[in-house]
Formats: sequence, structure tokens, C-alpha cells
Amino acid sequence: MTEYYDKIRRVLLIVLISNLIIGLAKVLYGINTNVLSITADGYDSLLDALTNIIGIIAVYISGKPYDAEHRYGHTKVETFASILISATLFIVAYEIITTAIDRFFNHIVPSISISTYSVLIITLIITVVISRYEKKMGEKYNSNLLISDSEHIKSDALATGIIILSLIFIQNGLTILDPILSILISLMIMKTGASILKTNLDILLDINIIDCDIIKDELKFIYGVNNIHNVRTRGTNSAVYVDMHLVVDDNLTIEQAHQISKSCKNTLYKKHPEIKDILIQLEPNSGLYDEINYKHL
Repeated sequence: MTEYYDKIRRVLLIVLISNLIIGLAKVLYGINTNVLSITADGYDSLLDALTNIIGIIAVYISGKPYDAEHRYGHTKVETFASILISATLFIVAYEIITTAIDRFFNHIVPSISISTYSVLIITLIITVVISRYEKKMGEKYNSNLLISDSEHIKSDALATGIIILSLIFIQNGLTILDPILSILISLMIMKTGASILKTNLDILLDINIIDCDIIKDELKFIYGVNNIHNVRTRGTNSAVYVDMHLVVDDNLTIEQAHQISKSCKNTLYKKHPEIKDILIQLEPNSGLYDEINYKHL
């Protein structure tokens, strides 16, 4: 697990440096040219950098081994960090909206040139590359934190694309589009924040991480398995805990039943490296009567 968290921290460090460069470039240029939407987008990128720092701290804590008080480890600290990312998105969106409303009543004509488009296009390309890189690494390492943060950065790329479009209209006299599109950007940021919040609240509420039907299908052909039911999974994408009921023949010895249970565990560990622990309740054929139909609850 230590190697896993080291890899996550390296990814976050690369993304942090990129966000700092992108954010500073946009903010300084936006302030210099009075283009509110670029300034707002730049602050959002700087906020990304702040959340990267929070993420690095969270990953450090998550990497601590289990102890007497935390027997499932500290992996859900990543989940709390992802929720914090969503909260900061709502704060930034609010700030952008209030500034945009003020711009409606204080009309300022931004200065737009070839350099304006150059700054935006270059930062857009970097943002898209970083977003895809972070998402790819998040999927590779089963990290909710990296995936959540990549979605945040993807919204930045979309916002930058909208800004480029708005500048074309502003150059044709439609300056009102600057604050309007700033509000649109803030709404997009809030949508991303809501999506991240829902995903990670589900994890805290112990949503199934692995499809239970898949687990049943993977075990039903193992010799000695009569039935698998009441399967439950929880945890995070990188650290999953599984429990289930396993029905075996009534006339088996404890040792024989244990070997079947061990075969089931080994199969799941091999197919799902993210599984950290499996708890199996052995039952005779009469155990079928305690099966819970979760789909009809």
C-alpha cells in the first residue's frame, strides 16, 4: 500500500505544478487586460492547486497502516478530501457569480489581442492533457481522489473553451457576454462539485463498490459451492471489503468447508486486487432461507 500512495502523491505533485503555472498565467493576464472570465478561470485553476495540496496531505494520512482504533485503515481520508474539493468548488462558484453581477453594473471593456488567444489556447491544451493524465492514473490506481480531481480540471478546460468563444463575441461589441459567460462557468463548476459530492457521499454511506452479481458469477462454479448470497461490498475503489454467506453440503467437515471458503477468497483476491479483506459466513443447505433480496427492499 505504501507504494500505491507514493504513486498517487507523485501524480498529484505533477498536477499541482501544472495548475500553479496555468492559474498564475490566467490571473495575471486577466487582471492586466480586464477580462473577468479569464481572471475567474485563473482563480479556479489556483484553487485546483490548493486542492492538490490538500490531496497530497490526505494521501499521506490514507497511507498510514491500520491500528487498534482504525482497524480498516485510514483510506477514507481520501474520500473526505474529495468532498472538500467539492466544497471549495461551490465557494469559488459563488465568488465568480458575485463578481460577474458587479460587472453588469460597472461596465468595463476588456483588452483583447492575439496574445490573449495565445494564453488561453496554450493553457487549454495543458489543462486537457493534465486532466486526461490524472484520470488515466486514477483509473489505473483505483483512486477516487485522482478521478474526482480530474473531473474538476476537465471543467476548467471546458470553461476555457467557452471563454475563447466569448472573446470572439466581445470583439464584435457584445461585451455583456463576459459576465454572462462567467456565470455560466460558475454553474458548470457547481455541477462538477455536486457530482463529486454525490460520488464520495455514496462511499461514506457504504455503497456497493463491486457488483455483487459479478462476485456470485465468479464463485458459483467453484467445486463445493452450493450457493452464494447476501454479498456486500464497501470501502473505496482502492480498498474494498467483502462479506458474504457461502452454502456448502451439510456433511462436510469444518476443514473441507474451510478449503472451499479459501478457494473462494483466493479467486476474488486474484480477480480483484483492490479487495483487502473477505469475510465469509459458512452455512449448511438450510442457510438458503436467510437470503436477503436487496433488489426488492
